[in-house]
Amino acid sequence: MTSDDDSHPDPVPAFEGHGYGAMIDSLRRFLDQVAGAAPDVETVAALHADLDAWSQRLAPFATDEASQVFARLRDLPGRAQTMTPQLFVDASDDVSASGHVTFGRYYLGGNGAAHGGALPLLFDEMMGRLANAGDRLPARTAFLHVDYRSITPIGKRLSVRAWFESEEGRKRMLRAELHDGDTLCAEAHGLFVELKPGQP
Repeated sequence: MTSDDDSHPDPVPAFEGHGYGAMIDSLRRFLDQVAGAAPDVETVAALHADLDAWSQRLAPFATDEASQVFARLRDLPGRAQTMTPQLFVDASDDVSASGHVTFGRYYLGGNGAAHGGALPLLFDEMMGRLANAGDRLPARTAFLHVDYRSITPIGKRLSVRAWFESEEGRKRMLRAELHDGDTLCAEAHGLFVELKPGQP
């Protein structure tokens, strides 16, 4: 089972307006620029030094998992993290959700298409959030299957939606689809299992 963010407590509320999300947006743009650039030797050396310096600057702020901010700001698109594509949830209730996503250059697999491995990340993010919506107890991903139907383009706004297929006991079955206009790019179905008391 993989873990979903909603099985963890919220971060310190002050971070919601702390500028952390804007920093993550800058980091996303940087990763897209790195992916799409062929820098000269001097630029590579300078970036190397700068990144090492920032790593050292962050080191004193190291914290445990319960206190980390990365991927924990649920009110921000993508939960303020860079691992998965930045998902914007436009509408949701306890049984369905819809939103949009744009795969940046960082997620390029080749020939203008998103890397196939990025799509399960997106679907797990979308379905995992829904699986834990409302008053439900936390659940983890137990199974996730993705069918690739057509090319998923980068640099283009795509629509994504997820919905509950069934819910029985601790088992929550969900489905999801990713569309480029009327074209179905990929679809997924997954099983999310509610955690037992005290289960990590």
